[in-house]
Amino acid sequence: MATTTSLTNNFRQGLFAGNFDLPADTIQCALYNSETHTQNTGAYTTVNEATGTAYTAKGVTMSGYTAATDTTNHVAHLDWSTDPSWATSTITATACMIFDDTTVTNPATDCSMYVGDFSGSKSSSAGTFTVVLPAAAYNTSVIRLA
Repeated sequence: MATTTSLTNNFRQGLFAGNFDLPADTIQCALYNSETHTQNTGAYTTVNEATGTAYTAKGVTMSGYTAATDTTNHVAHLDWSTDPSWATSTITATACMIFDDTTVTNPATDCSMYVGDFSGSKSSSAGTFTVVLPAAAYNTSVIRLA
């Protein structure tokens, strides 16, 4: 089964249970190879996590968190001002996971928020590997609720 691009069920449940403080929590982006994450993936895992020069387990901390609401289209969405990247890296990955590295329980330790498929392998060779997040908008942000 291929990685799907989706919010995870644990993240959705955790939002309604009040288990996150997203502006204060540490949000990470990890890279994966041949991973089979779906919306049912509950938490960060090291299984099939990417490896390479300048890459460490759990990936990088995301920065520049902003939340917004499009009142015309009635959609709340999140964005980070800086795309996750690994400078001077040699990495190959097929997918990513955005997860909350602050959660300890409820719904899960290192609760997954989003899994994304790159539609094939992407690589860097002694260069910068960047996960380009879509523009922040009601219909493009990776994390949005309607």
